Amino acid sequence: MDKVIEITNRAVADYGFRQAVMYGAQDIGRRWGLTETEQAVLEGTAVDLLTALPIPVPPADIPAEQARLEAQIRAAG
Repeated sequence: MDKVIEITNRAVADYGFRQAVMYGAQDIGRRWGLTETEQAVLEGTAVDLLTALPIPVPPADIPAEQARLEAQIRAAG
């Protein structure tokens, strides 16, 4: 799940990348070489979590949001 967490961490901090993940999760997964399990978590759990974030995430909130999403992704994986 480390790759999925790396992707979501970047997506929390970078709204443009978040859009790429939310609307092109299959392409992102292919480019990052995700396993089937990782891809399923990216397309399901991670995209759902990213969709619920504010636009953009306030800079002071980025570390907390990254930690929150990481915990939920690890639980889903």
